[in-house]
Amino acid sequence: MSTPRTLGTAVALLAVTATAACASGAATTGGGALTIATPADPTCLDPQQTGQLVSLDISRSLVDTLTDQDPKTGKVVPWLAESFTALDGGKRFQFTLRAGATFSDGSPVDSESVKATYDNLVKLPANGAPAYIRGYTGTTITDARTFTIGFDKPNAQFLQATSGAGLGILSKATAAKPLADRCRGDFVGSGPFVLDHYTANQEVVIKKRPDYAWPSSLATTKGAAHLDQVKFVFVPENGARSTALRSGQVQVATQVQPTDQDSFSSGGFRLLSAPSPGVVAPLSLNHKGALADERVRKALLIGINREELVSTVLGSRAKPATSVLSSSTPFYQPTTQIKFDQAGAERLLDEAGWVKGADGVRVKDGARLTLNWLIPAPMPAANEQVQAQLKKIGVELQLNAVPPAKYVEQQSAGNFDITAVAVSRADPDVLRNLFYSKGQNLWHLPASQLDTYLEQQLSAATAAERQTAVTNAVNWILDHADTVPLYEGSLVSAVSDKVTDLAFDASLRLNLHEAELG
Repeated sequence: MSTPRTLGTAVALLAVTATAACASGAATTGGGALTIATPADPTCLDPQQTGQLVSLDISRSLVDTLTDQDPKTGKVVPWLAESFTALDGGKRFQFTLRAGATFSDGSPVDSESVKATYDNLVKLPANGAPAYIRGYTGTTITDARTFTIGFDKPNAQFLQATSGAGLGILSKATAAKPLADRCRGDFVGSGPFVLDHYTANQEVVIKKRPDYAWPSSLATTKGAAHLDQVKFVFVPENGARSTALRSGQVQVATQVQPTDQDSFSSGGFRLLSAPSPGVVAPLSLNHKGALADERVRKALLIGINREELVSTVLGSRAKPATSVLSSSTPFYQPTTQIKFDQAGAERLLDEAGWVKGADGVRVKDGARLTLNWLIPAPMPAANEQVQAQLKKIGVELQLNAVPPAKYVEQQSAGNFDITAVAVSRADPDVLRNLFYSKGQNLWHLPASQLDTYLEQQLSAATAAERQTAVTNAVNWILDHADTVPLYEGSLVSAVSDKVTDLAFDASLRLNLHEAELG
């Protein structure tokens, strides 16, 4: 089992002014073309419009961010901004940009480009990256390198959010691009790579930017990337990705399944693995139909044997969930509501009027307790085990695996009873992204005290106040069974020993800037 990382708190960082060491461009060695097998076509490359892991693995190398986050400590550190500080108790944040950074179209990374990025981002639907700047009141420019970003109330998570690709700075010209074109890669960042081409359902190729010289303050490589090119090929079948790696067709296979992981721990390969911070892998529940009844939701919450799920399907790099948040997330605390009680689950369903039929599936008013589980293909190995466990209490799950693009469409339309949305982010504000009724509200949650708790953790002035608000929010979510946490997972990629210095960033996106191919 990987040891969870100790991560710093965003609140504690609000009062800190950080200053970057000056990093001049330095010659790099190496070269070559790296090929990475990923599970799916990203469908959209624009980090402002999507939070899909496969997409951000690509766009993380195309855009730079104002800050970075140290994956070992959780501390927010300089990147495009050489210094930053919080003002007015976290309602305003002043940044000073480092000199010399440019976008790939040659335009400068300046205060105007930052303002254009944020002014445009706030106009997008408030899911993913736009949710991080809810309450944005504008960017005030002092000079070409100094600006202040304001909010209508304190925003405890904002500095950490500025380290994620979703808040990456884009050129002023990008704001005028149609959103559909931006999804196909028509946006301009300042990252160490630029997009060469994107062929749907086949590949994305990015190429090194030779004049790049402004990496994160965490980087040891101060100039351009070592690799000349990185190709992402889309291989949905888990076994096919592993086979491609063993045969040498690719040098990295992402999201390797537990059944294949041990075979890549030696013999010319290694595993790149890290526990996922943020919201654990869940059953995400649409509060409509049968699941509008809290008793049914609570039956699902306690009707799953997580220990059995982990030991039989998920392997040693996963562990049973003990909260909505993973234990590697700041402000995590274990909870008491997550337990296995099959008899208790059956009593709850009895009380809700669902009676077991002849085939074991419960029935009420002539309708079977059949729930549609919307899944982005390829289907995870754990899903069939969850299906089998819930069948024991009389709940029938229909596993509906669809292509990623169709999944997003059906999820947005609410065409599901259950789906599974886990978000990797090293900040507890990830709860607000998913459970705030005033946000996108995919689960049709009613307005409640939960909204107040989520607002309180965002505006907390101290770490203690934020801990209280986060704990209250988590307890509310579990007391009302608004989601069903399953397990804490690790993101695992298998890597050829020919590849060196490939790593995850704090949000588990691939950091390709320093990777080399021997």
